[in-house]
Amino acid sequence: MARAILDNRNALMTGAALAAIVAGWSGAACAQQDAAINLDAISVQGESATGPVNGYVARRSSTATKTDAAIMETPQSVTVVTRQQMDDQAAQTVGQALRYTAGVLGETRLSAGRYDSVFVRGFGGSGSGAGYVGYLDGLRYLRGVNYLVPAYDPWGLERIEVLRGPASVIFGQVKPGGIVNMVSKRPRDVAHGEVQLQTGSYGRAQAAFDIGGPVNADKTLLYRVVGLGRAADTQVDHTREERIFIAPSLTWRPTDATSLTILASYQRDPETGFYGFIPAVGTVLPSRAGRIRSNFFPGEPNFEGYSRNQANLGYEFSHRFNDVFTFRQNVRVSDMQSNFRTVAVAGIGADQKTLSRRATAFDEKAQTATIDNQLQADFATGPLTHKLLLGADAAWTDGWSNGGFPGVVQTLDFTNPIYGRRPFSLSQKTLTTQTTSQYGVYAQDQIRLGRLMLLVGGRFDWAESSTRDHAKNAITRQNDTAPTGRVALMYNFDNGFAPYVSYSTSFEPLAGVSYGGQAFKPTEGEQYEAGFKYEAPGSNIFFQAAVYQIRQTNVATTDTAHPGFQVQTGEIRARGVELEARATVLRNLDLVAAYAYTDAEVTKSAGADLNRRPPVVPRHIASLWAHYTFDNGALAGLGLGLGVRYVSKGAGDAGNTFWVPAYTLAEAAISYDFGVARPALKGWKIQVNAHNLFDKEYISGCYSATGCSFGLRRTVLATLSYKW
Repeated sequence: MARAILDNRNALMTGAALAAIVAGWSGAACAQQDAAINLDAISVQGESATGPVNGYVARRSSTATKTDAAIMETPQSVTVVTRQQMDDQAAQTVGQALRYTAGVLGETRLSAGRYDSVFVRGFGGSGSGAGYVGYLDGLRYLRGVNYLVPAYDPWGLERIEVLRGPASVIFGQVKPGGIVNMVSKRPRDVAHGEVQLQTGSYGRAQAAFDIGGPVNADKTLLYRVVGLGRAADTQVDHTREERIFIAPSLTWRPTDATSLTILASYQRDPETGFYGFIPAVGTVLPSRAGRIRSNFFPGEPNFEGYSRNQANLGYEFSHRFNDVFTFRQNVRVSDMQSNFRTVAVAGIGADQKTLSRRATAFDEKAQTATIDNQLQADFATGPLTHKLLLGADAAWTDGWSNGGFPGVVQTLDFTNPIYGRRPFSLSQKTLTTQTTSQYGVYAQDQIRLGRLMLLVGGRFDWAESSTRDHAKNAITRQNDTAPTGRVALMYNFDNGFAPYVSYSTSFEPLAGVSYGGQAFKPTEGEQYEAGFKYEAPGSNIFFQAAVYQIRQTNVATTDTAHPGFQVQTGEIRARGVELEARATVLRNLDLVAAYAYTDAEVTKSAGADLNRRPPVVPRHIASLWAHYTFDNGALAGLGLGLGVRYVSKGAGDAGNTFWVPAYTLAEAAISYDFGVARPALKGWKIQVNAHNLFDKEYISGCYSATGCSFGLRRTVLATLSYKW
C-alpha cells in the first residue's frame, strides 16, 4: 500500500529528474565560479550533523536548516541531546531524554512507553493540540486517524534535536513552539559493539545490543544492527510494559561523492503501560475520602491495553556533482497498527470517592510515506558566499479506524476498588477511513559577508485530507494552502560571541467544521526571537540565550451562538526567556544547565479560558545535571552523576479554577568502568541510576478536573554492559 501511495503521486519531481537537470546546469555554472570560494567545512573534529558526539556538547546539526551546519552559525535556538547524555542518565523514553532541555516539558502524562508528548515554549497541550514527537531523521513521523501514534525507542537514536520556534519553512505543518527531531543510529566506518543487561524497579528485565562496522576492507560498505527487548510492570496496578525493537541499517559509499544509507526498524509493543487520567479531587484538591494512591488503577483489568506494531523502511541518498551542487533524497514508508482498550474516569460523585467511568475501544491501521528532495548549491557572488537550498517534499497517509464508545461501565470507589462486577458493552460503533497528503516546495539561502550571516527562506504548502464516516456515510474534505517564511541575521565575533535576531512563521491544518459547515482554516503562528550563542575559544563550553514572542491565531474556540460548535477566533500568545549551558570541563566533568521562563496566555477566546494560562504550562522550569568521571588514583573508573529539576505550578484546567503544585525532583547515577584499573576487563561497565531519588509523590499535570496524571515515582535501574 505504501509503495502504491508513492507510485500514484506524480506531482513531485523525482530524484532522477532533478539529477538530470543539475548535471546539465552544473557544468556551465561551475565554470563561472571562483576557485577560491570559501565553503563551510562539513565536519568539526570528525563530527557530522547526524553522527556521534564525544560528550555533551554537539557542534553541528541539520534540524534547523536541513544542511550540515555549525550550531554556532545557526540563528535559531537549537539543542542537541547526545547519546552519551542519554546513556549517563539512563533515559528510557524520548521525554525522559529531554528533561534537561530549556523550554521543553515532557512526561506530563504517566506513560512507560505509549507516547512521547512534549510542550515546547508553551505549546503542546490539549488547547493547541497534543505535542507528539513527530519527526524522525528529518521526515515527519506520521500517525493514524485517532489513537495510532508511533513512538521510537531511544536506544535506537544517536541524538535528539530540539528546534525551538516555528519551523514550517523547511518542515511544513508544525506547531509554533518548535519540533523534536529524532536522529537514528547509523553505520560507522569502525568496528564496534555493545551488549547490555538491565534490571530494576517493577520487575524490569531488559537486554540490548548495538553492533556494526565495515563489511569490506575499503570501507565502502558499512552495517549496523541495533536491538532491544524489554518487559516490566509499572507503578500503576494491573498494567505492564513490553517491547521488542530492532533497527538494521546499511551504508554504501562507492565514491567520496556518493552515499546511500538504508534505514529500517521494527518495533512491537504488546503492552505500553498506563496512559489514563485521574480526577483532581483526591490528588491536587482535597477529598473527604482521602488521597488517591499513585498506584491506583481506575480502569478494568480485563479490558485495559494498548498494543502497537510499527515498521519503517527508508533511505538517505546523497550525491555531490562537483564543488557547487549536491543532491539529497530522503524517503521513508511506514506500516503501523494498534489496538486500544480503556475504561477512563468521566467524573467523581458528591461523596468525592465514587468515580463514574466510560469505555473506549479502537483498532487502527495506517500506511504512510514521506519523501524530501533537496538540491544544495554552494557558490559566491562577489564578496558574498551562498549556501542555497531548494527542496520539494511530500507526505501521505492512508488510515483506517474501527472503534466504539461510550460504553457504560459501573462506578468505582477509589478507596475500595472492586473490578469486574458486571459486563459492559460499547453503545456506539464507528468506522472511519482517512487519507491525507501534503506537498511543499521551499527555498532557503544562507548568505555570508565575512562574519555576518543572513538566513532567508520561504515555502508554500498544499495540504489535503478526506475523512469518511462509514456509519453516517458522510465524507469530510479539507483543502488548505499556506505560505510560510523565515528571516534571520547573525554575527560571529572573534571572541566566540554570536548574537542573532529572527522572524519565522508556521501553520498547522485544523480538523473540523463550523456551524455553517465551513472547514476550519489552518492555525498560524509567528515568532520574533532575539538571542546569542557563546562558545569559549579553545574550550568545550557552549551557552545560548533567547527571548521570544510567539502568537498562534485561528485557534478554535467556543461558538457562543451555537452551543456544541466552534469558531476560529481564538488566539494564544507565549513570551519567554531561555538559558541553556552545556560544557565539558577538564575532560572529566560534564555539565548541563537550563532555565526557561514562559508567560503563556489565551488572548482571544469566547470561552472560560480568555486571559488565562493554558493548562499544565509552568511559568518556570530549571534544571542542572553534572557527571564526573575519575580517570586516575584509587577511584579511577568511577563515575558519579547528580541532577535536580524544578517545575513551577501550572493551571489545572482551561479556566484556571485550580492549580497543580510545583515540584522538585532529584536524580543520581553511579558507574564503574572495570577496564580503567584492570586492562583485562576492558569494556566492562556497571551503572546504577535512580530517577526521582527521594520518591516524591507528585502530580505532573492536569488538563481538566478529571484529567490529572501522577508523575513517575522512584525508579532504580542497574545496567551491566560490555563494549568493544
